[in-house]
Amino acid sequence: MEASVILPILKKKLAFLSGGKDRRSGLILTIPLCLEQTNMDELSVTLDYLLSIPSEKCKARGFTVIVDGRKSQWNVVKTVVVMLQNVVPAEVSLVCVVKPDEFWDKKVTHFCFWKEKDRLGFEVILVSANKLTRYIEPCQLTEDFGGSLTYDHMDWLNKRLVFEKFTKESTSLLDELALINNGSDKGNQQEKERSVDLNFLPSVDPETVLQTGHELLSELQQRRFNGSDGGVSWSPMDDELLAQPQVMKLLDSLREQYTRYQEVCRQRSKRTQLEEIQQKVMQVVNWLEGPGSEQLRAQWGIGDSIRASQALQQKHEEIESQHS
Repeated sequence: MEASVILPILKKKLAFLSGGKDRRSGLILTIPLCLEQTNMDELSVTLDYLLSIPSEKCKARGFTVIVDGRKSQWNVVKTVVVMLQNVVPAEVSLVCVVKPDEFWDKKVTHFCFWKEKDRLGFEVILVSANKLTRYIEPCQLTEDFGGSLTYDHMDWLNKRLVFEKFTKESTSLLDELALINNGSDKGNQQEKERSVDLNFLPSVDPETVLQTGHELLSELQQRRFNGSDGGVSWSPMDDELLAQPQVMKLLDSLREQYTRYQEVCRQRSKRTQLEEIQQKVMQVVNWLEGPGSEQLRAQWGIGDSIRASQALQQKHEEIESQHS
């Protein structure tokens, strides 16, 4: 699933991975419920996408899910908590439901969570926003919960779009370059002819893709060291740390294949030039062996005066220019 396909849904920020971690180094998944009715299908799509990003190693540490119910109704919160059982993998270890100041009926909420605990497979706690620090360090909480962790959803989304676009384009380009390069390496004439039939130019400009990759990598690495000049200290999210080696690997492969492709183009240009020279030489040889020989037998002389000799020389030069 690509972010560009579900972009309108992701922009709603129905859920997000802030980059924060719990005390077990598990990722924190936040679901900020609002006053408006939450579309459960869209929330499910958002969760599916977000949970496809972390590595298996990250997922194995488990998730802590923060369901922010301060602006929502109890029945909506309960629906979301129950839904997590079907959407979020079994690695979920804790769900923190942030309750509003005017708390829902304690008896109802306690009874519902107590009744569902065994079936859900994870622990659910009700907690005030200012008590979340009992379970999560303040530096791992966003400002919405009184923490100091910086998270810009649109900035994150834009980075994901650039990363996914680069990944898609570079992967496709690598396949095209490999097809061209491998086709040129084959000694079989039939394979060479078949490779020529292919569109020799890649569908996207390699230079542009490489530049995009370098800019993306530079941005990811630069963000990692923000704060070294006295600015706000910032810790990279896991998905950005994961993106760095992926981008570097793709760039290395692209540079290798593109260098080979440029050499293929140079060799192809040389081969074309040689074929053109060979064709012109054969034209001269064929003319000399055919019409040229007849013309030499029929037309010869040295002239009986300077003017006549100059006229014959000029005619000879004209014949040379026609077949050179």
